[in-house]
Amino acid sequence: MKTTNCRFSLFDEIDKGLNHLVKEVLKHDGSTPGVPAPNVPSLTVYELEGSFVIECDLPGVNLEDIQLQVENGVLEISGQRRNSVPEVAKVTVNERSYSDFRRKLQLSKDIDADGIDAELGNGILRVTIPKATSSMVRKVQVRKTSI
Repeated sequence: MKTTNCRFSLFDEIDKGLNHLVKEVLKHDGSTPGVPAPNVPSLTVYELEGSFVIECDLPGVNLEDIQLQVENGVLEISGQRRNSVPEVAKVTVNERSYSDFRRKLQLSKDIDADGIDAELGNGILRVTIPKATSSMVRKVQVRKTSI
């Protein structure tokens, strides 16, 4: 009677499947909607009564390495995260990425581009974009008259 070693065959198949799954996860390129690519900083955009606010995660990025510009209704946040490890150091583990980054956002037409303000603190770039006065809700005071 001929026997086959199914046990090892099953484990080999499981191992192949797990290896395939790990390779798929590791080759993720950030193209999933809502998930930025590796060199694209994560951000949050929210709206307040008189403005829009963009908060962009830039840990370890120096103020002088950040550029912000608005052109043709597009806000571009770009810059560089520099390596802070001395060249003479022997790196044991490095999970950080050091590279140029760029993020572009299409702005609403109802903004005041001249009033844009930006500040960097605790690794977060906060860009405040005021709404154009023509787009904001305006309350009108009703007066009493003697008609």
